[in-house]
Parts: sequence; structure tokens; C-alpha cells
Amino acid sequence: MTLFTQAFNYAAEPFFFRHAHREDAKAVYAQVAQAFTLVGSLVFAGIMLYLDLVAVLIGPNYREAIGIVPILLLAYLLLGIYYSFSVWFKLTDNTHIGGYIALGGSAITLLLNILLIPHWGYFGPAWAALACYGFMIVLCYITGQKRYPISYPIGRMTLYVIGALGAYGLGLLSERWFGSSLWIKLGANTAALALFLLFLLYLERRTVIRWISPLLKPKAAG
Repeated sequence: MTLFTQAFNYAAEPFFFRHAHREDAKAVYAQVAQAFTLVGSLVFAGIMLYLDLVAVLIGPNYREAIGIVPILLLAYLLLGIYYSFSVWFKLTDNTHIGGYIALGGSAITLLLNILLIPHWGYFGPAWAALACYGFMIVLCYITGQKRYPISYPIGRMTLYVIGALGAYGLGLLSERWFGSSLWIKLGANTAALALFLLFLLYLERRTVIRWISPLLKPKAAG
């Protein structure tokens, strides 16, 4: 997820500047944020539902901390969304506001680390990162809508994340229902991932139909 988020950041920033003079630039930026959230949610669900396979590949000494993985994955998903929302202060030459937002996030991270690490250990920094990026998203969105309003599909993006969390929740329930057998769990988790994919297809059915329709039209006779 970290690699995916950083790759998106490196690719998105030049893209945002290159399309800044388009009449539909704001609509494009909204679509980019939506697409990142959709793909990022799929990445989250895919990793979490097959985390048992990942655990097999790493040494037993590292499996103790595997519980922080969903927290960190969600945190980096939020960070990627923040990169999308931060386009406004880069395009309007208000990067100092981005600096203030980053300072606020740093303060939250430092404070929560001090408060949580003594009680929760390495779970403390994970929750601190999630809180930090969540704060930065909210503040960046609010300030951006005042100075450079972009109609992000917040409701749809939220549904992507909720759907991914729901699929992960089904995976946790399947472990209780079907026991600890690896292959049974993987089969149940695959079904949960399929349900999530169907959920996404339902949400984006109009887009899918728009893509498929030209392929289904009969070709004109030569």
C-alpha cells in the first residue's frame, strides 16, 4: 500500500499541473481521487483477505505485530486521498497552508505517540498515523472547498472504503464460523472479496455499461 500510495503521489502531481488549464480540470481531479479510492480500497481488501498467505511468507518472529497491518493499510489509503485533496493549495500557490496542515498532523502524531505507546506498544504509532492522516484529509478538504472548490464524490468514495472494511469484517467472521483451517478461510475470504467486487460493480454500473456498450454494438457492414 505504501508503494502504491507513493507511486500515485509521484504520478499525480505532474498530472495535476499538466491539466490545470483545462476547462474540466476540477472534474478530472475529482475523478482521479475517486479512482484512487476505488483501487486503494481493492488493495486494502485484497491484502487483508489474503493476509494469512502473507503470514506464511514471513518469519514467525514477525507475525506477532501483524495486527497493525489493517490500521496501517487504512492510514496509507487516507494518505493517498490526502495527496488528491492537496492539489488545491499546490495549484493556487498556497503551499504554506499545506505546511500548516502538515504541522497539525505532526503534532497529533507526536501527542498520540506519547499517550498511546506506553499502553498499546507498537499499536500506538499505527493509530497515531491513522488519526494524523484522517485529520489532514478533513482539514485539507474543508480549506480547499473554500478556496478552490472541487466536487469530489465524497459519498461514493466513502462507500468504497466502507465496502472494503465490510469485506474485511466478513473475513474475520468467517474465521469464527469455519475455524482456523487455512484453505477454508481462503475460500470464504475469496467469496467475501467477490461480494465486494459485485458491490463495486453495482455502484459503478453506469460507468461499466458505458464502457461495454461500444463493444456490444454490431459493426457496420463494409
